[in-house]
Order: sequence, then C-alpha cells, then structure tokens
Amino acid sequence: MTTSGVQAYIDPIFEAIDEAYASEQKRIAEFQIKSVLHEGIHEYLKVTCKKDGLWVDTYEPFDWDHRRPDIKISGFTEGVTLQQIQDEWMPVFRERIEALFNSEEFSSMFFRYRLDFHLEVVLENKANHFTFSLLNEDKRQQLLATIQQFVEQKLNPSSKAIPKEEDDFFLVRHLLDPHLYAIDAQRVDELLHIMDAKVKVSRKREEAWRYQLSSGLKHWAEDEFLLKYADREKSYGLDYKVKPDILPSEIPAPAMEMFLLTAMRVGSTDADARQKYLEIAAQLGSEQASVWLESGSGSIPALHTSERVICQANDILQTLEVQIRSEEEESYRAALVYLCDILRKGFTKEYRMKFKSKVKNYLPVPKLAKSTLHRFFANALEYPSLHPLLAEYAETVMEEFKWYNDVEPGEKSAMPGTYAVMGLGLKGTNYFPLVNRYMKLVDSEHQSVQDGYAAAFAEAHGLTPDTIPVWTRILLASNESAKPLKSSGIETVEQAQVLVEELEKLEDYEQEVLVYRIWGGAKKLKNSLKQAVPEVKELLETLIP
Repeated sequence: MTTSGVQAYIDPIFEAIDEAYASEQKRIAEFQIKSVLHEGIHEYLKVTCKKDGLWVDTYEPFDWDHRRPDIKISGFTEGVTLQQIQDEWMPVFRERIEALFNSEEFSSMFFRYRLDFHLEVVLENKANHFTFSLLNEDKRQQLLATIQQFVEQKLNPSSKAIPKEEDDFFLVRHLLDPHLYAIDAQRVDELLHIMDAKVKVSRKREEAWRYQLSSGLKHWAEDEFLLKYADREKSYGLDYKVKPDILPSEIPAPAMEMFLLTAMRVGSTDADARQKYLEIAAQLGSEQASVWLESGSGSIPALHTSERVICQANDILQTLEVQIRSEEEESYRAALVYLCDILRKGFTKEYRMKFKSKVKNYLPVPKLAKSTLHRFFANALEYPSLHPLLAEYAETVMEEFKWYNDVEPGEKSAMPGTYAVMGLGLKGTNYFPLVNRYMKLVDSEHQSVQDGYAAAFAEAHGLTPDTIPVWTRILLASNESAKPLKSSGIETVEQAQVLVEELEKLEDYEQEVLVYRIWGGAKKLKNSLKQAVPEVKELLETLIP
C-alpha cells in the first residue's frame, strides 16, 4: 500500500478525531477546575474501523454502544490486511497522535499525563486490536509533586485542613494509579485511614468519601487486578472465574495485598463484593483470604455450640449464623448472650444473619422486611424474661447512619436494633424510653421502615396520656414520604388535651409534620372537627394556622 493509499484511510479518521477534539476543546475551555488534583481530562482515544465506516471515542465506550458510524464510508476496510495495519497504519497513527498529544493548541487540561490509544479494525467479521500509550513525563512529575503537597498539607493528621469533596475522586484514582506509584497497600491504607478521620465532620461528607473510595477501589480491582487473573463471565456484576493457566506464584505479593485491602474496604458498603473478591483471592492462592472466609479475623469467638443452639460468626464477612436446635427460652438467651459478647469485642453492628428455626414470628409492623434477622428477634420477643437482654442488645447496637445487612439497601433497610426496639415497644410500657431514644436517633431521611410503627403502637397500647408522647415521637421520626394515618384516634378531650400539650413543645415545622401525619394536613383536620364534640374541637382548632 502506497503512502497515498495509507492516507486514503488515515485522513478521514483524523478528520473525525479533529472534529471530536474541537468539540471537546470548546467544552473544556468553559470547564472550571474544582480540585488541585485534577491535572487533565482525556486519557483515552479509540478508533474503530468497519466495512461501513469509522467511529471515534474519546471516552471508553460501553459494551452496548451501537450508534451509527461517525463517518459513513461504504467498503471502508475492504482490501485491508493485518500486516498493512501493523506496518503502515500504526506508525502514522503514532506520529500524528503524538503530535496532537504534545500540541500547544490544546489547553493544559485537555490531556492527562498519559494517553492510551486503541485501534479496532474489523476484518472478515473479526475484531483486531492494536494499542500504544503515550506519556508526558513532565506532566507526570508535576502531578506527583502536587499530590505530595496535597498529602503534606491536607492529609496531615495534626492539621485542621479538610479535603474537599471534589478532591475525593482524584485522590483515590491517583493513589491507585500503577503509572504513578508502585503498589503499596500499607501506604494506601495509612492515607485512607487519615481521610476517614478527616471527613467525620458530617454524614454527607462521610458518604461522599465512602462512595468515591468504593468506586475507585472497585475500578482498580476490576481493571488492574481481575483483568489479569480472572475472566468476567458477564459484562457486568461479580461473575468472575479465575483463569485456568494462572499460578499463585505468578501474582506479585504487593498486588495480592492490595486486592485484599480492596476487598476489606469495599465490604463496608458492598458485602457481596467483599465476599466475591476474597473467594477469588483464595482461589488464587491467598491463605489469608481462605482463613478470613472460613473463620474471620480471629478477634472474636467464632463459634458457640450447645445442645440447644449453634452460633457461628464471621467478622470479615459480617455474617452470623444461628441454628436453634431446641425451641425454648434458653436457646434464644444463649444466642443473645453470644451476640452481645461478640459485639462488645468488635463484631460489626451491620451484620446479616442466617437463621434456622421451626418457628416463624414477625412483628405486626407493615413496612418491616420479613427477613431471617427480623424473625430471630420476633421469636426471642415471645419470651418476656428475655426482654431485658433484648433491651441491652438494642442499647449496644443502636447507631445513627448504620444499617443491618439483612436486606438489599433500600426502603427496607433498618438501623441496628430496629426489630428489638419495635418489638419491646409493643410489649410493654417499660421500654417506652428506649423507643424514644431510637426515634430520636434514627436517620429518617434515609430510613422509612418506622413509618408503619405508629399505627401498630397505637393498636397495641391505645392513645392515653402515657402513650401519646411516645406516639408523637414515633410520628416525628417518619420519613418525608410517609402517608397520613388511616385514623387519627384522637376522639376524647383527654386525648386532645395531651396531644395539644405535646405539640406546644415543638417547633412550628414539627407541628406541621404531626398535623399532616395524623390528619393529612390542616385542611383535613378542620374538616374532621365538624363532627367532633365541642371541647375536642376547641382544643384541636389551636393546631390550625
């Protein structure tokens, strides 16, 4: 193929690249840099050539991207051979793309310090791939200096400086970038712990950090580690199978250490990913992963067994297995004593339970998940002598912004202690203070299972001077999506008097919430008073703005 022949293919490709880059240059010119760690945008360029035309991607395309060609050219790859691509196309691509990469026509933010080029040419229905990478060493060194300065200033434990949310993505990406740093799990872990402490200023800040950390670690695990040592059986999810020709001795120890750290860190927000990563690590020869999967870290008693009950906990997998051999009070007492013991020794409050029992009790609270964990506590609540122990358990585990892992994250998620507290609150007045503490603590912005509890509470105890204060506390803890009660239940002068007294203690917005939850709003309250006795009407009218 002559030079002019090569140009017949190359020229339209670079026309498409120039067009894509011109559009990006315009967008980037208006881009506001929000993090000092953001050194550039583009690090990927792919050209795809098929018989009907060509495609240019400046970001890695999704597997399901089936858009039309960016430039449609009938018969574009007819007569092309692999040898021609390797010998004639690729040198031209490298020369011209390197010129673009180093060009001063683009802003300093246009390219990152590294650019990966991918060429895919489909010949006879088979995709053929060619790649090369370009490196701007000066920019790389500048980035390393910036990161070092950031670490010294923002990640200094003695400094009050707090990294911005906009820094999180880039910090994680840079620390795990094998082209910036050699893999060092210990160093990464130390810096992550410092960040953990720095972001404890608010729930929102912690969540933002945990999200970016988990995303970055999963990205490293999938693109840097698993890509080398396992095959993905689907284009998404955690279905990986270890490559049959991989020997454990071929895996560098630092890489395995980093993968284990990734598994542990990711597990705080995705227990399934942690378990899958550890299973893969064990298959790849990690003794540590095998031990963790089988018996946990060793820092808690992993097993309790007797004629009545078998309990087995794994603090790494955050799982607790309970098998009731004999359905009696002492079986549940032993399980609860064991659970409280391992919690005091560091077992996570956000565990999930595998529970075997012939009895299936559930609390009469509509929105609670009918999980095995729920069933365990509902069964235990049937024994009044266990109520003090259940209260002790609840006091131990209740913590704002934490969640049981007995269900998929979502509308059924519940704060640790939920089943025990709600059950105790339905059983007797002795535990009303515990219910109040729970309702003040619960994250009503992200949890909604408590929305059905007010009706169940009123059904169990009625609305009296003793129960109405607790009932209003329950209603105030509702999620903003909670619907009004089917019936207010406020019919007598005594009930109305106590309710009004409770509402007078509250802020205006809290009063508005309660009026909505009890009656559906001020307008519906006003309508309902048409049939109320005069004394009740007079009292409740004070709640209408």
